[in-house]
Amino acid sequence: MGHEVKNQMYGQKIECNHPLYHFKRQVWNSKVDRYPAVIFECKSNEDVIRAVHYANENGLKITVRGGGFHPAGKSVKDKAVLVDLSHMNEVHIDEISKVATVGAGAKTYEVDEITQDYGLAIPLGMVSNIGVSGLALGGGLGYLRGKYGLTCDNVVGVYLVTGEGKLLYVNRLNHSELFWAIRGAGENFGIVTKFELKLHSVDRHILGIDVIYDFKDLQQILIKVEKYRQTAIDEISFNFAISKGNNGQAQLRLIGMYIGELNLWVEREVIQPLLDFATPIVDNTEIVPYIDMQRKFDSLVGNSFAIEGISLFFQELNNEAVQILIEGLKKADFLVNVHLLELHGKVNRISKYDTAFAIRDASYLLVIDADLGDNPIDTKLWVHDMYEKLLPYSYKQVSYLSSSKVSEAVIQNSYKCIKDQLVKLKEEYDPGNLFCSEHRLLDRKR
Repeated sequence: MGHEVKNQMYGQKIECNHPLYHFKRQVWNSKVDRYPAVIFECKSNEDVIRAVHYANENGLKITVRGGGFHPAGKSVKDKAVLVDLSHMNEVHIDEISKVATVGAGAKTYEVDEITQDYGLAIPLGMVSNIGVSGLALGGGLGYLRGKYGLTCDNVVGVYLVTGEGKLLYVNRLNHSELFWAIRGAGENFGIVTKFELKLHSVDRHILGIDVIYDFKDLQQILIKVEKYRQTAIDEISFNFAISKGNNGQAQLRLIGMYIGELNLWVEREVIQPLLDFATPIVDNTEIVPYIDMQRKFDSLVGNSFAIEGISLFFQELNNEAVQILIEGLKKADFLVNVHLLELHGKVNRISKYDTAFAIRDASYLLVIDADLGDNPIDTKLWVHDMYEKLLPYSYKQVSYLSSSKVSEAVIQNSYKCIKDQLVKLKEEYDPGNLFCSEHRLLDRKR
């Protein structure tokens, strides 16, 4: 029942007795174990429209999966229609307009491999198998953020199927308020099937910064980082990755990318300070292919984990907040990955009114993911404790919803500045509350 593919042009409807059902309902976070009512594996806009009509006719909600990477697993929900866009991953490059048309199921590596053939790139994420859709609709923080902003800042148009099954083209001139909303809160208003994204010239080989420091130097390093960040040029962006293993050892790794021209001044004033934050244990800084640099974080996230995670933005990392982080990591006796992204340049200069991603004054994003492993209860308590302790020091108590655990409080804090506009648009474009995402602040109760 419902197993056949009617035509190669069409996707398939996968119900609970289908041999692919249990495979297709899986997401990256293996602790998420949800059972959708039916899965529509779509290959075209027509398939998506059929899925929307099916949900309406059967009184079901809809969730959407693009790349399927989201740590909180929000793309799958019990007893809802799961719209799987993974087969809609085509990429087309227009060298004249410098615009790429990208299917909503495409992943970062699929786009990078094609755009780099032209010496071009789109600001995407820092993990090669993360979906473009989640980045473009929720923000999108990558190595090009200093020079070219977030992924959502580079969206010039989208094709979107509404809750009534209508296909809209949305850009600054067409449905302009919706265009504002989908760049930061995009999963709430419809199903985006295709993106038009700005392309930028990025050489095939760039300077990849990769330095391992001693974890004990973290506090003094962050003091120097803040001084550096305040005058950092747009062509450089970097992150810290702190990994704490079961052996109790913590590794502090600085990973970054420089995409400008190399000369003596750049080497001395831009690159060398990053290598001198403390005495390096290992320095693997070198010129590497851009595509290889985009895969640097892959080993830190793997193909699948059972994790509990949080995130918070910060305007500054004062001694108290840093000490909370250090002491918390010392107490953890399980696998923990901490990512600290510094923010400067274009990502901060774009007006908070330009997109629904309105967090434009923050200086850092902190993401903490803990492996649930053999002791999930203690791990979850540790994660919750870290969140509660760090929350008072954070920037307006705002989280990055594309990476964090989803809860009512997290959602309210993150959307509170734009709630009224979003609710108004929700009622206009999804009056039946069909797209009942985990970001429940926007969902009308029925």
